[in-house]
Amino acid sequence: MADGNSTKSALAEAMKKLMVHKPFSKISISDLCEECGLNRKSFYYHFKDKYDLVNWIFYVDFLTNMSGKNFENEWDVLVSVCNIFYQNREFYQRALKIEGQNSFKEYFYEMLEPVVAFFVKDLFQVQNQELFETFFCDAFLTAVLRWFSMESELEPEKFVEELKEVLYSAAEKISSKSK
Repeated sequence: MADGNSTKSALAEAMKKLMVHKPFSKISISDLCEECGLNRKSFYYHFKDKYDLVNWIFYVDFLTNMSGKNFENEWDVLVSVCNIFYQNREFYQRALKIEGQNSFKEYFYEMLEPVVAFFVKDLFQVQNQELFETFFCDAFLTAVLRWFSMESELEPEKFVEELKEVLYSAAEKISSKSK
């Protein structure tokens, strides 16, 4: 019998392959198991549902791309995350469109929150820092979604550089008007 990681990897590859040809909502656990030659018990031993599998795919991609790297600044972390999306573009374009509870978008947002909070903590001193951080987290997620939906050929480094320019320019204008 295959070990847990190879079983999870087989299911992940099956999901990626199926998502190219079928909407996520039409992919069943049976489809996944049939695609990789496993039974339903194997699936449910490792994952609670297909949303969990999609989130696990990002988690593994994230760990693989982040481990052992020394980032010079928080912008490099965002470039690295965008590179994950860019390198597996077809899959993540579809994954980010999944709606509902436990969706990938929700999972990504939860992972993104602490990174964005770290970014913006020193931008402004505001009374409701949590609202401020949520605003920027929403803005970044929306920017990533638009970047993907336009099917832009904009490289991750250039995308993050433009995002950085917009953020710093807005912060500078807001700061100068509040004085």
